[in-house]
Amino acid sequence: MTKDEIIAKLIEDAAIVYKADASTLAADTDISATLGTNSLNRMGMCAMIENHFDVVIPLAEFGTYKTFQDLADMIAEQDA
Repeated sequence: MTKDEIIAKLIEDAAIVYKADASTLAADTDISATLGTNSLNRMGMCAMIENHFDVVIPLAEFGTYKTFQDLADMIAEQDA
């Protein structure tokens, strides 16, 4: 899976979890500033990432990834 495909899936998942318009989200979207820091949403996003990409992302670490690009880089790195 390419990073662009990973980003597209992350944005699709975020739109579902955060009830956001996917067309307003991009690779460089600041996740916390744009979508908020609600812990239930973060937990849902972590679960979707783990299920779709077969990677482990502790909830406490989710906030360290500022953008969807940052998340995609981490996923690609773990998948390598």
